[in-house]
Amino acid sequence: MSGSRRSPGSQVLVALVAAGPLSRAELGRRLGMSPPTVTRVVRPLLRSGAVAERPPRERSGPGRPTRRLAVVEGSAAFLGVKLTENRLYAVLTDPLGTVLAQEDPPLECTEAEAVVALIATVMARLSRRAGRAVDGIGISLGGAVVDHRLVKVATFLGWREVALADLVSAATGAPCTVANDVRAFAYAEALFGAGRDKDPFALVTVGAGIGCGIVVGGEVVPGARGAAGSVGHLPVAEGGPACEVGHAGCARAVASTSGIRAALTQRLGREVGLAEALGPGLRDLPEVRDVLRRAAGATGVLVGTLIAFLEPELTVVSGEGVGVIAAHRDAFDEEVARLRHWAASPAPIVLRPFEFDEWARGAAALAVKRWTETVDWH
Repeated sequence: MSGSRRSPGSQVLVALVAAGPLSRAELGRRLGMSPPTVTRVVRPLLRSGAVAERPPRERSGPGRPTRRLAVVEGSAAFLGVKLTENRLYAVLTDPLGTVLAQEDPPLECTEAEAVVALIATVMARLSRRAGRAVDGIGISLGGAVVDHRLVKVATFLGWREVALADLVSAATGAPCTVANDVRAFAYAEALFGAGRDKDPFALVTVGAGIGCGIVVGGEVVPGARGAAGSVGHLPVAEGGPACEVGHAGCARAVASTSGIRAALTQRLGREVGLAEALGPGLRDLPEVRDVLRRAAGATGVLVGTLIAFLEPELTVVSGEGVGVIAAHRDAFDEEVARLRHWAASPAPIVLRPFEFDEWARGAAALAVKRWTETVDWH
């Protein structure tokens, strides 16, 4: 996400999205605003319909019952899109991340023009289904994105230098923001999920790729050129197999779904997927256990290294391969502990079940963020 300074109105909206209903006093304390400043900033948000005052809670002591401010659930709607090599996952959400409608059509053509046309079609369908106009679009994909608009490279789609945000906005008439999928997912977790009120917060995803999103002060760290968190080719297993570009023992070679499948195929003499490997028929075979434990341990090296550098308040691990870590959590935890400084406290790590729809919801969070920055608060 961008590191630009938020306006006071944006700060209020983000606080109310992230924390839920707050009294004016609580909001002022959270944002470091005086009571007159809170009143001045909130007044136009109330007029805009983005924020409303909720009835006071039951009186719990002397004095006037306190009314709370909250983002109005139906004040806006946002389309979140996650692009994979063969499918488009889309959700329509409200500002609080509640899913209003969703679908996941196949991506039959990956040419940029065809993908943009499909996004416009899906937006129209979901908008009709929910009975809501779309106020903003967020798109996430595996690749390098610059300035939240230009896809520098997305190998699985065969894209280079695609101005995706501009193309989608032209086709739909809605403002569009684009980001790397892991960073979008991390922002959504920080805003709506397990990472709420955790600072710093880190998300590591293991699946077809290996990635990391870091949230500091409510902002995802993008890096100087949009490539922060590209940890897939870091070495994690001495003497391990090589990835497709020749890096021996890197995270992608050992812990990605393709790396695990390749190792299982070599050991068993036939192709084996993750679901089968984790099933009752194979999971206890020594050769299968060895491959899966090595993958879980390699992910532990990656997460332990991240924790040593950042010391996040919480780290979430998710993705298609999270079941491997869950099945061999001891191998994962052993590597994390081995990399912990002797004086450091154990760091909380949560394994999160994976659904592609969550990636799309993460993309919608991008649009929510842009909305908080552009809604008329003057």
